[in-house]
Amino acid sequence: MLHYIITVTLGILATFLGLVAFYALRRINDYENIILNINNTVESIKLQLKKIDDRGTFESDDEVGFFFTEIKRLGNELNSLFETEVEDAPIKEKKKEKK
Repeated sequence: MLHYIITVTLGILATFLGLVAFYALRRINDYENIILNINNTVESIKLQLKKIDDRGTFESDDEVGFFFTEIKRLGNELNSLFETEVEDAPIKEKKKEKK
């Protein structure tokens, strides 16, 4: 009888912990998507600003230059949040060439 009680208790505990882990991972993925959307928006704003200011006159101005530098800093901070994916295809090609 004690064996069944322990088994049922551990089963309920394992199910509860599995659900907690599932919802925690889902929440983390949602937050990551929000941050990636913000990063994409900042990158597109930065590209549009560079297109507008092709000669660099606005960037050298004090007031507008502050905005340019803050957008660049924000983009760099967002880029440093995530690991970059590195494809190792060139490494595999080099190994094939050596053989």
